[in-house]
Amino acid sequence: MNPRFIGTPREKFSFFNTLLCLVKSLQGQCVTVDLRNDSYVCGLLLTVDGFMNLSFSTAVYCDPQGNEFFFENIFVQCRNIRYVHIPEHVSIINNIKNEVAKEVRNKPTGRAMDKSRKAKKAYNQHMQTVASLHRH
Repeated sequence: MNPRFIGTPREKFSFFNTLLCLVKSLQGQCVTVDLRNDSYVCGLLLTVDGFMNLSFSTAVYCDPQGNEFFFENIFVQCRNIRYVHIPEHVSIINNIKNEVAKEVRNKPTGRAMDKSRKAKKAYNQHMQTVASLHRH
C-alpha cells in the first residue's frame, strides 16, 4: 500500500487539520465504529479516504436489535459514523505524529510549491507545526 495520501485539496486539508490522520493511522487494524442508527461495525479497517469514509474486510455488522451480520467487505459512509473506537494498545499522539510525518516526508518538492507566497507561507507554517510535534 502506498503510504502517500492522495486526494483533493479539501481532503488533504481535512487530513492535516482534523483527527482524520488518527483514523487513517488505524488502517490494517481491527476497529469498532458506532453508527448513528445505534448499530456498529467491527472489522479489519482497509481504507480511509479524505472524507473519512471507511472500508472494512471480514466485518461484523450488529443492528440495534442485536442481530449480527457477517460481511467479507463493507463500506461505511462518513455521515453514518458516530464514533470510532481507538484500540487500547494504540498511542494516539504517536500515531498522529507518525501519520503526519509520513505525509510530510512524501511531500513532492519542486515547482509545485513555487506557485505563490501564500502557498509557501502555509507550507512553512505546517512544517513548523510538525517540527514542534517532534520536539514534544
